[in-house]
Amino acid sequence: MTKRRTSIFKQFTVTAGLALSLTLAATQAFAAFPDKPIQFISPFAAGGANDYLTRLMAQHMATELKGVIVVENKTGANGIVGATFVAKSAPDGYAVLTGNSATHGTNPTLYPNAPYDAIKDFAPISMVGFVPLTLSVDTRLGINSIAELLAYSKKNPGKLAFSSSGVGSTGHLAGEAFKAASGIDMVHAPYKGDAPAIGDVAAGQIALSFVGVASASALYQSGKIKVLAVASAKRSTTMPDVPTFAEVGFKDIEISQWFALFARAGTPKETISLMNAAAKNVLARPEIQKGIITQGAEYEYSTPEQLAAFTQSEIKRFGDIIRRLNIKVD
Repeated sequence: MTKRRTSIFKQFTVTAGLALSLTLAATQAFAAFPDKPIQFISPFAAGGANDYLTRLMAQHMATELKGVIVVENKTGANGIVGATFVAKSAPDGYAVLTGNSATHGTNPTLYPNAPYDAIKDFAPISMVGFVPLTLSVDTRLGINSIAELLAYSKKNPGKLAFSSSGVGSTGHLAGEAFKAASGIDMVHAPYKGDAPAIGDVAAGQIALSFVGVASASALYQSGKIKVLAVASAKRSTTMPDVPTFAEVGFKDIEISQWFALFARAGTPKETISLMNAAAKNVLARPEIQKGIITQGAEYEYSTPEQLAAFTQSEIKRFGDIIRRLNIKVD
């Protein structure tokens, strides 16, 4: 009996020692993160809000994490190329996607056969911010309010068109939602990005546009376009004199371009927590907040759990809008 107890004790000691060794090894491995450069992937082209926020977060999170973060633009197919790259990467936290209302909002419904699953393939890290959409008009039309736009459309049936950053974009959805709610007869003109979409409004090539505040702000401030409303719950910090759609009688039109950080599903929770803490610290800095606001965006931090719930709700919300308005991509 004594020998049996001694044997069991020795076995327990070996097992406990092995477990301790494995724990220490795991701790040391985690403590080393990051021990090589992290890739931050922007799934849209340089120059836009997605690219700006990706680079801003990468620069300052690198300091927080005491590592190196490299930004890469992997563009194409409404964000599908960049999102797929991260979805197929190793689950180790070394590839991070700045996802948005396209990759994790509209795409799951518009592209049901896309090579990634917005929920199953990603581990949420944190929200970064959002950009309210605007309804902007050509100043040559002499329209200064939604009421005047409605009156103009009745006198000029079939003569209005609105631009957006592309078929299935949040701008496209907002435009179709406004069209349905207001009864305005207008057609959609898809562009390859917010910049050319709003640029042609300023040039007098198209009457209306639904683009983000970030893209409309400079032209609005210079008087080259008129912004009639913003599609957000509250007024934009960048355009405080512009009413929300709810304020002018269209309470259901609340659509923003939002941006958030995602890693590959299966990334260790400790790594996700570490990156979430870094994002939280960065977004808490007044100079970062000011920089984001200057770009026409609004900063917003979240926990991974909050981002997971938000993403699921946005996929459902955008899916309902897409199906109700029968929006399809070619």
